[in-house]
Amino acid sequence: MSLSFSQNLQIKVVGKMKMDIPVLGPYKMTFNQTVAPGFLKKEEKIEAERFYGRWLMNSETGEILIDGTDEILKYDIEEEEYWLQSPEDYFKKSDTNSNDKKSFSFSFSSDGEDEEQYTPPKFTRTGGKEIESVHGFRTKKWNTTIFFSEEKFMVFEEWFVDNLPLMRLSDSLESVIKTKFNPFQDRVEIEQFEFSSNIFIREMDSLTTLKPIPGHVVKTNFSVYEESDDPKVAVGFEILELYVEPVDTGYFVVPEIYKRIEKDIIK
Repeated sequence: MSLSFSQNLQIKVVGKMKMDIPVLGPYKMTFNQTVAPGFLKKEEKIEAERFYGRWLMNSETGEILIDGTDEILKYDIEEEEYWLQSPEDYFKKSDTNSNDKKSFSFSFSSDGEDEEQYTPPKFTRTGGKEIESVHGFRTKKWNTTIFFSEEKFMVFEEWFVDNLPLMRLSDSLESVIKTKFNPFQDRVEIEQFEFSSNIFIREMDSLTTLKPIPGHVVKTNFSVYEESDDPKVAVGFEILELYVEPVDTGYFVVPEIYKRIEKDIIK
């Protein structure tokens, strides 16, 4: 599928991430993105279970970019408010992160260990044989464990597909429209979200002989164990929906009941 073929199409991606971390407790983040040539709409909802987490994190927001306009439309779904943001302010937040890779990382506490005594972790991996259906995707499941010691290890359950051409096309369309808005003249590269054992192993031991799992992950369950049978951290990520449909330009608006406000941008 090429960009020229997709002029009358829009691609919708819906995903969810769940985390259970110390202090904040369990929470989930749902993202919903629709992109078409010249149009981009993204929404994100964060829901925490604990009161403290809800107070700090709960939100439901979105943004719309339309080619030919001068500003980005941002909105708050809960407050039913919207405001306009200049491209300069919108892209300024990524100035300090030139490698804007969509990834996730985690590290154990060192417990005072001497860095000179550090030894690379050990890796085990099984699976990749049987076909399993996950949200309509034909996947192969892999199980990977990263051992730092007998009491400190990470466990991954991962479901991979061979290829996700619609995701690549969605990223390409997003890159095109964001590049047009970017006042700093830099091309905005959109990399596919990468949350898998592949990136952890690559960063922990660049000399490992364990081959990366081929393809693209569509679901991951990840747990960190540290001197306990219960996980210290638990993370789940999955792509719930990924499909193409005819363009509906009326979708790239906010409801009429939303109130326009002026919002200060932190410099």
